[in-house]
Order: sequence, then C-alpha cells, then structure tokens
Amino acid sequence: MEVPAIDKEYQAYLDRMGLAPDRYSYLEGLAVAVAHEIADGSFAFVGSGLPLLAAGLAQRTHAPRMTIILEAGTIGPTIRHIPASISDARAAYKAATLSTLVDAFGTTANRGFCTVGVLGAAECDMYGNLNSTSMGGYYAAGVSDDGRGPRTRFTGSGGANDIASLADKTIAMMVHEKRRFPAHCQYLTTPCGMRGPHGEDRFDLGLYRGGNCVIISDLCKMRPDPETGVLYAAQLFPGVTPEQVKENTGWDIDVSRATQLEEPTYEEIRLLRMEVDPDRHYLGRKKK
Repeated sequence: MEVPAIDKEYQAYLDRMGLAPDRYSYLEGLAVAVAHEIADGSFAFVGSGLPLLAAGLAQRTHAPRMTIILEAGTIGPTIRHIPASISDARAAYKAATLSTLVDAFGTTANRGFCTVGVLGAAECDMYGNLNSTSMGGYYAAGVSDDGRGPRTRFTGSGGANDIASLADKTIAMMVHEKRRFPAHCQYLTTPCGMRGPHGEDRFDLGLYRGGNCVIISDLCKMRPDPETGVLYAAQLFPGVTPEQVKENTGWDIDVSRATQLEEPTYEEIRLLRMEVDPDRHYLGRKKK
C-alpha cells in the first residue's frame, strides 16, 4: 500500500490504537472489498454489523448517491456514527424516511426497489445459501427427532431471507473458515444464490428475483457458476494462495479462474478508521 504524508490527527489516532498506516486487518480488507460491490445510485438493504462498515465506506467514496435501507424502516440515512443495530437512533441521521419494517419490506423491497442486499451469516454452502439461525439442528430437545436441541442458536433471519429473495444482487460477507463454508448448510435461512442444482434452484421454487450474488470472505470473492450455480473463487485477496482457499472450504471449490484482487488504498483504510468506525467496535474484532 502506497502511504503519502500522514497528517497529525491520523498519526495520533494510529498511535493511540496501535495501528500502522501501511498495514490493514482482514476485516478492513473485507469491508473495502464489499464496498467496491455497491454501485452508486443503488438502493441497498444493509444488515447491522460488518455490512454497515462497507455501506459507510461506499457512501464516503464512490457511491455518494446510494440509498441505504435498514430493516427497521429507516430509508436514506447518512452513516456518520456506526450504529449498534438497525434500530439505533444513530442510524437515522439525515434519513429521508423513518418508518417501520412494513414500509421497508412492503413498500420498498416488494415493489422492486432493492437493487442490492448486504448480509452476514454463520454458514454459507456451495450454492450461496446462508445460515444465520442455528447449528446442530433447529427444534428444541423436547420435540427434536434425536432428543437434542441446537448446539448454538443465532439471531435468526431478521430480514435476511426477504432481502435475498427480493434483491437483484446479494452480497454476503464472512470470515473464511472450513466450518463456515460446508457443502450444505445445517439450516437454510437465506437463499442467497441459486439455492440448489437445476430442478431445485430458486426459480423452480418460486423466487423469481435475484440469484446474482457474490460471497466475500477474508480470503477471496466467490461467485456462482452460470451453469451449475456452484460458487467458485473469482478473486483472491493479496497474499492468499489457491491452496488456502481449498483448505478452508467444505467442497471442492474451483480456484482455476481466480485472479488477484487489488489492495485497498491508503485513503480507503484511513476513512474506515477515522470516519466509519473510529472506536473500532467492529474493525477491532479478532479471528477466533
């Protein structure tokens, strides 16, 4: 990364946070890669957490005319301070509309005004299906087939299923670990990509929108093969090898078509740190 002369305010921030101007974390690289997928002028449904980092950066760089839509009913805010949730009052700054989820999904998404959805998840399978519901089964021990409840229960769909079902394009951002990228999800919360093979894909099952997706991990960008719908590695992050991607993926992922992803710029990393998430609520998270 090319580093220009650093102003005193940014240098003081770097010193306080123990950061270097010429290096970036995996989450910073991930946020920049996701931001690049958000086009200017798009209507973007954005989930809480990591997706808000990408949306905040895109809004400050190449997509000032994007309209951010939050599930709680906030439409068109400027992300000045990173909110803790989609219903946080900080997410309403300069919003065009403060309404309810009925308007967000009914008036906006269901009428076709959702060009892109930005989501996170716990699992992603070979077709781009996402799991943000549970691990180790769904039903409670008293009513499950094996007498055991789920090992872990997550926050659930929220609006993720609706967003992926109605958006023209879905972007999912995740940490790339083998346990997070199985061949098949333990629970299908969200049909982000084609859902399954021909005969079982999203269009066969009545989802007539979407199917265009990109799954962005801290190792690579993955896109669905136009014939099979199976995700392949399209671009690798700087320093990542094809072997690393294969070792951390639960199916035999195609890496033969992968090209190199450009590094984030100095200004993109500075904006993420100084303006989007200066307290590093999300950027400060570590890999497990």
